[in-house]
Amino acid sequence: MSASPDGSTAATTPLLQVEAISCRFGGLLALDQVSLELAEGEIFGLIGPNGAGKTTLFNVISGLTTPSGGRCLWRGVPTAGLGPCGLNRLGIARTFQNLRLFESLSVRENVLVGLHHAARAPLLGALLGNGAFRRHQERLEARAMELLTLLELAALAEQRAGDLPYGDRRRLEIARALATAPRLLLLDEPAAGMNPAEKDDLRQLISRIRDHFALTVLIIEHHVPLMMRLCDRLAVLNFGERIALGSPAEVRTDPRVIEAYLGGSGGGSGGGQGSAAGEGR
Repeated sequence: MSASPDGSTAATTPLLQVEAISCRFGGLLALDQVSLELAEGEIFGLIGPNGAGKTTLFNVISGLTTPSGGRCLWRGVPTAGLGPCGLNRLGIARTFQNLRLFESLSVRENVLVGLHHAARAPLLGALLGNGAFRRHQERLEARAMELLTLLELAALAEQRAGDLPYGDRRRLEIARALATAPRLLLLDEPAAGMNPAEKDDLRQLISRIRDHFALTVLIIEHHVPLMMRLCDRLAVLNFGERIALGSPAEVRTDPRVIEAYLGGSGGGSGGGQGSAAGEGR
């Protein structure tokens, strides 16, 4: 199906298509002919053992890594050559497995950095500090506080980002990604380092974010019980190949998944997933 230059397409066109992506680093084949499609509004999960190629696929989708073969399409239009900034302008935002906050800035200032795409005040107005520029800044400040309130960080707005507890730092990175007004949010191991209660809070938060912003979410996470409860669909990678794709119920009982990742007999009860998934780092 074709797409117009402004990105408008028929409703049946997937938001994101990953077509036969391969990625080689020297003699290592990190991804081997991986294909996926994401529909608008779904929460889609990527699981698999360490080294399966999950973060490499994220890096390809977000423009950090150029694939050796295959292509990605955004609403039917190839994204090759756009790079991270160009893809962010299209509507793709991500967080990272290793936090990348501006630690010396306040929580509020970190979100304002993410709002820079909306900072379109004329240069002269910024230099003079006139009324129009001040109103523009006030709107950005108000938007930053809206996002911090949604992420339950408003009370910490003036605290130095580097002084936050780990779970709050994770939420701040999500708030900053949301500040870019994405249509697709990529979350790379957002539950890493969290205790069970924090993971369940995160699960509820991601669902609220999806519903509040009408987003599509693509998430990598090792904790499979969380993913089974959160995601509409899952893909499983192993040694760079996609070995399973489907609903949580379908993936949970797939023999290839049980053998490669979950361990044990798994079965319909999901008994094999708990131990392997909970310790799958």
